[in-house]
Amino acid sequence: MDRDFAPDPRATDRTDPERGPEEVPERATRQKDDRYHVTDREARMLVGVGRFRTVAIDDLVKHRYAGKAAELEADLKSLAAQGLVKKRTALVAKGQLKLDVLVLTKAGRRVAETKRSNHDQELFAGFVKPAEVAHDAAIYRMFHKESDAIQKQGGTVKRVVLDYELKRKIYSPLAKARVQSPHDYEKRQAEVARDNHLKVVNGKIPLPDLRIEYETANCDMSRVDLELATHHYHGSHLREKVEAGFKLYGDSAATHRSPVFEEREITAAILSL
Repeated sequence: MDRDFAPDPRATDRTDPERGPEEVPERATRQKDDRYHVTDREARMLVGVGRFRTVAIDDLVKHRYAGKAAELEADLKSLAAQGLVKKRTALVAKGQLKLDVLVLTKAGRRVAETKRSNHDQELFAGFVKPAEVAHDAAIYRMFHKESDAIQKQGGTVKRVVLDYELKRKIYSPLAKARVQSPHDYEKRQAEVARDNHLKVVNGKIPLPDLRIEYETANCDMSRVDLELATHHYHGSHLREKVEAGFKLYGDSAATHRSPVFEEREITAAILSL
């Protein structure tokens, strides 16, 4: 789980957190997929972006292309010409900075779904709300921080789950349970939370920003739920996430403002936006 893309693009890296163990190394030739033509490297990038929905261009250069911006630019030019990806520039840090991000188009997601190694891995397409772009792009950075820690302990990432996926699994059954009595609804709520490895806190089921499912060094399956806390979070909100059992990551503004970060071991300052 070192980095997404090894310095030698033809080398097979079976510990890459964004590649499945059966994925093949990149080849120089393009492979035809219906009316689209993508290289293995481009296909892996499509899958990687689709897993996180929104990824900053600079982070792709760092984590997937080993700092080789020209190679990413060439791949994006080809993929954009085929209508598989879209790039957008968002203003962050109160409009003081520009953030270039990438998402898949619907066509790009369809191509990526044929290339993914784990068919349980959900992929996403399209932009989120402009105000959420910086937060969602930072989830990719949070993933790499945590996946590095998992690898150091001998683990291997198998799948990532965004809150979009968890919301469907939680909200759909609970919406049907609204007609039940308060007692029966609470019982059903506890069941839904338990089925999804979550907890009921103050009458609600808090959802993490990101769940990483991984195999431990002992070949056991495990998971960790991560929450990206920014300066917008209030103390009560953070405490709720802590009580839910989430591991908190925060930017420097959030960690300096909230005493919650002084009460637990928190990884801070992963955002530079």
